[in-house]
Amino acid sequence: MRARTAAVAGLIGALATAVALAAGAQTFLPPADPVLGETLYKERCASCHDAPTGRTPGRAAIADNTPNYLFAVMTEGVMKPMAEGLTWQQLGALARYVSTREAGGARAAALEAPLCKGKPKPLTLDGAQWNGWGRDAVNSRFQPRPGLKAADVPRLKVKWAFPYAGGRNGQATVVGGRVFVNSSSGAVYALDAKTGCAWWRFDADQASRTSIVIGALPASMAPHRFAAYFADFSKHAYAVDAETGQLIWKTQVDWQEAVMMTGSIALHEGRLYIPVSSAEEAFATNDAYECCKFRGSVAAVDALTGKLIWKVYTVDKPPAPFKKNAKGTQMYGPAGGAIWSAPTVDAKRGLIYVATGDSYTDVEHPGSDAIMALDMQTGAVRWSNQVTPGDAYLIGCGPMNPRQPANCPTETGPDADFGASPILVTLANGKQLLLAGQKSSEIYALDPDNGGKVVWKHRLSPGGPLGGIEFGPAIDGEAVYIALADIFVPGAKPGLTAIRIADGAILWTTPAPSPAVCAWKGPFCNPALSQAITAIPGAVFAGSMDGHFRAYRAGDGKVIWDFNTAVPHTGLGGRTSQGGVMDGAGPTVAGGMVYVHTGYQGRSGEPGNVLLAFSVDGK
Repeated sequence: MRARTAAVAGLIGALATAVALAAGAQTFLPPADPVLGETLYKERCASCHDAPTGRTPGRAAIADNTPNYLFAVMTEGVMKPMAEGLTWQQLGALARYVSTREAGGARAAALEAPLCKGKPKPLTLDGAQWNGWGRDAVNSRFQPRPGLKAADVPRLKVKWAFPYAGGRNGQATVVGGRVFVNSSSGAVYALDAKTGCAWWRFDADQASRTSIVIGALPASMAPHRFAAYFADFSKHAYAVDAETGQLIWKTQVDWQEAVMMTGSIALHEGRLYIPVSSAEEAFATNDAYECCKFRGSVAAVDALTGKLIWKVYTVDKPPAPFKKNAKGTQMYGPAGGAIWSAPTVDAKRGLIYVATGDSYTDVEHPGSDAIMALDMQTGAVRWSNQVTPGDAYLIGCGPMNPRQPANCPTETGPDADFGASPILVTLANGKQLLLAGQKSSEIYALDPDNGGKVVWKHRLSPGGPLGGIEFGPAIDGEAVYIALADIFVPGAKPGLTAIRIADGAILWTTPAPSPAVCAWKGPFCNPALSQAITAIPGAVFAGSMDGHFRAYRAGDGKVIWDFNTAVPHTGLGGRTSQGGVMDGAGPTVAGGMVYVHTGYQGRSGEPGNVLLAFSVDGK
C-alpha cells in the first residue's frame, strides 16, 4: 500500500511540476544582482566563452540576447547541463549580468541559425500556406493542397532542423515562403521555408507560445505591408512587420495575476480575437495563496492600431470572498473558465466560438467547461453550452493525493477542460456542426443554429487531467480524427480514432504503439497522443509523447510512416539539440513540406527544442 501511495504521489508531483513548468512562471526573472552574476559567470562560464573555440559562441554573441532568452537557454536549452544546481535567483542574476540587450526590436539571429543571404522575395499571401492555428478560420487543421500525396508520406525525410531556445513553443506558421515560429524564450523567428536560414528574430518581453497569424496591411500603414500577430506571457499582444521583424505596436490585453497567453489569436476582417488563460491552478497549491480570482476572457483588438475594442469574461461575475481555507487564508470565487485554445470564426453567423476550462473554486458559474458563442461586433454571449457543471479543480487535489492543498475544492472535479479549439464543419447537405473535444475524452457535435445543442457525442476513453482529448482533433470534411492522451489514469486508451461527422459513427480506432526507450525517465515516456494532429487528403499526422511522429492512413488508421524524433538533430549553424516529447502545438503542412516541433521540455524535463522540416526524400 505504501509503495502504491508513493507511486501515486510521484505521478501527481510530476503532473504538478509539468503544469507549473508549462505555466512559464520561471520566465519572470528576479531583480538584477550584478555581484552574484559576475561571480557566477567567472566560476561557470568564462573559461569557455571568454576564449571560445570551435562552435562555442564568444561572450559578445551571448550578450546580444535578452535575459529571458539566456534564462531559457540555461533552464530548457543546450546550457542546462552546465547550469545544473543553480537556483532561480542565481540563474536570473547570471542571465541579467551577461545580457546587454533589452527585449523588443528585431535583430540578427545569433546562435540558432545562419542568416539568409541576399534579399527575400516580397511577402505574399498567395500560394502555399498554413496561417495561424487551424490553417483556416474554422480551425479544421486540414491542408487540402499539401504539395505532396499520401503515397509520398513514407518517403518523408528531414530536410533541415532548427534547434533553438525555449522548451515550449508556438506552432509553425507558413506564409509566402517563410516559416514563423516562437517559443518560451520570448524569441520570435522568420525562417526560410525551404532552407531554414533566418531572415530575422524579434525578442518579446516574455515567453510566447501563441501561434503566429499573418495579415495584410493597407497602404496607409506603409512601409509595413504585412503584420505578424502573437501574444506573450507579459499579457501583451504584438504586431511586428512580417518582412523585417520591426515592432508596429504592442498592447496590453489583460491585467490579472497569473495570466498566460497560450491560445492562438484569430484574425478576421481587421480584428484580432485574443483568448486569455491562466496558471492559477498551479499557483493555488500554495496554501497562503488567496485562491482564486482569475477569470478567462476574450479580447477584441483592432489589427491596425492595437486598440482594445471589447473584452468579455467567461465568468459571469467578479470573484468575491466566500470562505477561508483550512490554513486561514481567504478564498474567492467564482473563478476559472480559462481559454487555452484559438477562437473559431463563424463569418456566416457573425460569431466566434471559444472553449473554456474548469472552475477553480466551489462557487459554481456557467462559463466553465463550456462552448460559448460570442457576437463578433460586441462580444455579447449569444449562447453557451456548459457540458460539465460543477467541475472545480486545482493541481494536487483529489483522492489520490496524500497531501491535499488547503485551497482544494470541497468536491474535486474531473478537470475536464476544453483544451482544443472548436471546429466548424459544413456537411455535404449544407448543414453545419460544431465539433468540440474535451479532456474527459468526450467528443461532441453541436448544433450552432440551436444554441449549441448536442447532436451526437462519444466518450472514447477514461480521460483525465492530461487528456482524453488535449490540443486538438482534425477533420477532412467527411471524418473527424481524434487523438487520445490518457496520462495518469487507470485503463488508459491512448490512440487515434476516426468518426464520421454526419452521423457520429465510429469508423476505426488505432491504439497507440508501445513507447520506445526514451532519452528521459518518468511517466512522459509514454505513447500518449496529446499533441494537436493534422490531416491531409488520405493521411493524418500525429506526434506522441515518446517522440515518435507518425502518419496514419485516413481510410483505416494503419500506420504508414513512423519517425523517431527523440534523437539529436544538428541545425544549419552546427548546433545540435535533442528531440523529445511531442506535445502542444502540432504539425503544419504547406508547399510539399511538413513542419513539427519535438522536445517539449515541460514534460520530459530534458533540454531540447527542435523544429523539424520534412520533405519527400529530403529534397
